[in-house]
Amino acid sequence: MVSSITKIITLYLALLATTVDARASKNKAAVEVVAPPKRELSGSEMAAAGAFATAFGVVIMHPVDTIKTLQQSAEGAGLNMIQASSRIMKNGGMGAMYSGLGPYVTADGMAGALKFASYEYLKKVIKDKVPEEHYGKALYIAGAAAFLASSVVLVPGELLKQRLQMGQISSVRSGIPQILKSEGILGLYAGYSGVCLRDVPYTMMELGIYDNLKDMILKVKGKSSGDGDQWDDLLAAAVSGGITGFLTAPLDNIKTKLMLEKGYSGFFDCLAKTVKTGGMGGLFAGSAARVAWLMPFTAIYLPVYEILKRKMEMTGVPSAAATGALAVKGGAQLGGQGGANPIFGVGRQGGRRPAPVMKSLKMKSTRFAGSACF
Repeated sequence: MVSSITKIITLYLALLATTVDARASKNKAAVEVVAPPKRELSGSEMAAAGAFATAFGVVIMHPVDTIKTLQQSAEGAGLNMIQASSRIMKNGGMGAMYSGLGPYVTADGMAGALKFASYEYLKKVIKDKVPEEHYGKALYIAGAAAFLASSVVLVPGELLKQRLQMGQISSVRSGIPQILKSEGILGLYAGYSGVCLRDVPYTMMELGIYDNLKDMILKVKGKSSGDGDQWDDLLAAAVSGGITGFLTAPLDNIKTKLMLEKGYSGFFDCLAKTVKTGGMGGLFAGSAARVAWLMPFTAIYLPVYEILKRKMEMTGVPSAAATGALAVKGGAQLGGQGGANPIFGVGRQGGRRPAPVMKSLKMKSTRFAGSACF
């Protein structure tokens, strides 16, 4: 009995779905909504969007990054997130959670500008030059190149941030001369190899997984590329941030040690000594804090970047383009072969309708002045 009822319900739902699809197809044939045109953004506009989005995410999530830094240092070895945050609050109060924010938000914002401007440019090159079947894989290479372009400004900011977080320097003003005096100009790039070995694969995975996952979500929803909304961006960003943050946690750990501690000749020496003293688990110290930081951070700054891009793409578009946003197909067309429907102000021979006709379609309210009533 239950089986029969289930079959009947299944059949009914199948018929209902078929009817809905048929109606949708009919409506689509009758009225096709065409997305308004978008203008191509310049490199400086994409850089500005990248800088703002990155800085915005950094400001919100910086306290979690401070906790992670303490966990990865020799001073905070063995502390969990709660213990690390308690120690920071005890020693410096709430303000200590934001130690190093100034140089980091500045450097990371500038790095974000270079990263996104480079990445968007390389995406265009890849789209034009690389076969479609290899497009997804090529995005990972673009991500790596984009990070290398941004590393010039990112590494000094990262170094100053972490030394401020650990109290090794008291301020940027006194810290930079101190580093230059004791370590030289290359002192500002201490741990550069660690940053590159962490962030090249990180950026490859972050941007590569994000764009590929977003395209996959759009395909599942039956949308074309570029038609996603903020929820699609947020889901793809959160997943890519969580996966990438965990997989690169050991590399981030080594980078932190190179920047904060002495006694290492290089990346691989630090790696060997970390494993020797703390085992494989020592490489994942602070990994929970890293994921807890990067998952929301990525879910904030990548969607913010996408929103800014969409807004800027729509600014400066000629207002006349809006009249072409709705194209009617099928049915009687009053414009003949030479023109469109006169309701939209185009006559039979392609000329403009007289002003009184369009004027009669205007809303009288000043609130909607200039709007055509359709």
